[in-house]
Amino acid sequence: MKIILMMLMGLHMLYADALPTMAFLAYDDEQWVVCLTQTDGSVKEVILEEEPHTFDYNFQTGQILYTGSYGKLRIHHKGSERELKLPYQNSAYTQPDFSCQKELAYAVELIEGNSKSTHIVLIDLKNDALTTVIQQNSSQFEPSEIDNRTLLFTSLTCNQGCGKLMQEIWQKNSVTGESDQLTLLNAFSNNPTAHFNDQWIFFSSNKNGNYHIWGKNPKTDARAEELTFGNSTDTFPGAISKGSFVYIHHDKTNYRIMHADIRGKSYEVKLSKQYKKIRQLKVNTCD
Repeated sequence: MKIILMMLMGLHMLYADALPTMAFLAYDDEQWVVCLTQTDGSVKEVILEEEPHTFDYNFQTGQILYTGSYGKLRIHHKGSERELKLPYQNSAYTQPDFSCQKELAYAVELIEGNSKSTHIVLIDLKNDALTTVIQQNSSQFEPSEIDNRTLLFTSLTCNQGCGKLMQEIWQKNSVTGESDQLTLLNAFSNNPTAHFNDQWIFFSSNKNGNYHIWGKNPKTDARAEELTFGNSTDTFPGAISKGSFVYIHHDKTNYRIMHADIRGKSYEVKLSKQYKKIRQLKVNTCD
């Protein structure tokens, strides 16, 4: 009995050591709130001045960058907030993502407030200056960094006279200016994520029906692999190092956060509080 107890304690410690701090949006019966977790599963809720639609959390500084109820980008830090001074008269901004470089963040610019025409911009948070970093014929969404010189994003196109929308994963080298398409699943793939110290990109795709988590090594010609299965919806992966990731698992009963890896191992992350809905899971991909 003592040996079994020691094994269970060791297994718990292994899982706790592997579990990163996380941030996500959760519905608490009244509104969406930002939730911050620790390695023991405890949850701290952050109430913002406006209800967040899309957000990102800076794990180094504690800043929260989000799109509020009125469609403008706001930044929250240590209990105070401000609205970013951007050209809102011609555009709206969504899907913010902190750069691993200090005082910089990406966002999707909706030209004339419309998702049919978008750019990905880099924002200098010291003075709210904008630089367009990705501008293609199609619409681009969901920026996130692979490393200090490569940006992940998704590109939305239509097929068969827009009878079917498809979204694929792309990357752009900021030094050479070259963009490369990483997936060709002819499906809707989204939420790409990569850890600076890993070779895997993870994303969610409905290629085989339900949305599941897929993995791709961009440094090889190998095709993307489906990593989760079943009659459920798996979304918003967060890349950790050594081929592991967390993601949101949704079935008919509830929402859960899962920890998994490319070898097929997985377990549920136990939180100190349960929520009716969870979305936009974030982890620190910089360290």
